[in-house]
Amino acid sequence: MTTTAQPVVTTTTQASTTVYRTSPWRRHAGLWITRLILWVIIAVFLFPVLFVVLYSFKAGAQSLFSPTLFPTEYGLENYQRLLRGSFPTWAMNSLIYGLSCAIVTVFFATLGGYAFSRLRFRGRRYGILALLIVQALPTNLAIVAFFWMLNEVGLYSTRIGIVLILGFGGSALSVWLMRNFMESIPKDLDEASYLDGGTTFTTFYQIILPLVLPMLVAQFIFSFIGVYNEYILTSILLANDDLYPLGVGVRTFSTQFANQWTTFCAAAVLGSVPILIIFFIAQRFLVEGLTRGAIKG
Repeated sequence: MTTTAQPVVTTTTQASTTVYRTSPWRRHAGLWITRLILWVIIAVFLFPVLFVVLYSFKAGAQSLFSPTLFPTEYGLENYQRLLRGSFPTWAMNSLIYGLSCAIVTVFFATLGGYAFSRLRFRGRRYGILALLIVQALPTNLAIVAFFWMLNEVGLYSTRIGIVLILGFGGSALSVWLMRNFMESIPKDLDEASYLDGGTTFTTFYQIILPLVLPMLVAQFIFSFIGVYNEYILTSILLANDDLYPLGVGVRTFSTQFANQWTTFCAAAVLGSVPILIIFFIAQRFLVEGLTRGAIKG
C-alpha cells in the first residue's frame, strides 16, 4: 500500500499597521485656535487698563460718561491738576512706606528663615507652623489692637508706627518662604564652611546669603507692592493728610459732593509707574526666587 504524503501549505499573514497622522491643516488650525483664545484673554485683562489710561487724558468734565466708548477729546489737565495738588506728597509717602517695610520684612525674614532652616533648637518645628497659622488670620482682626498699641506708645498717625506694623506684620509668611528656599540649598556647603573654620555668621553671610539673592528680591518686591497698595490699615492708623499714602489720598477724589473720576484715573496711572519700574528691573530674580522656593515645603 502506497501512502502519498500531502504537502503542508503554511500561509503567513502579516498584519498591516496603519499609522494615523494629523494633517498639517489640522495642526495649524489647533495652533491658531489656541492663539485666538490667548488673545481674547489678554484683551479682556487689558481693556480696563486701556480704559483707565485713555480716560486719564480726557479733557473737560470729570465724569466718565461719553457718547462713545472712549473719549473724543484729550488733554493733560488731569495730570497737571494732580501735580499741583497733594499727589506728589502721597506718592512719596507710599514710596517711603513701601521701601522701609520691604527692607524690614526682608531683613527679619532672612534671619528667621536661616534659623528655622539651619539651626536646631527646641520648638523649631512648631514655631514655623505657628508663624504660618498667624499669617493666615485676616489682618483686619488686629486693627483694634494695632490702634491701641500705637496710641499707647505715642506712635499713632506717624510714619514709624506704619513701618513697624506693616513691616513686621508681613514677616511671618516671608520667614516661611525664605525657610523653604534655604532648604533647597545643600547643607554640604555649611559643613564645608565649618571644616574650613567658618562660624555660623560667616557661613550665613558668605555662603548662604549670596545664594538666596533671588528670593530676597522676590520678597522685597512682594512686600513693597503689598505696602504700596495698602488702604485699610493706613486709613485707620493715619489721621494726617500729609502722611496719607496713595491709596488713602486718592480716595479723597471721590466724596459725597463731587467725584473727580478722570483725575482718579490719572492718579492710578501715575501711581502704578513705580511698581512697573521695580517689577521689570527685578523680574528675572522674581521668577527664579518663586520656582526655587517651591521645591521643598
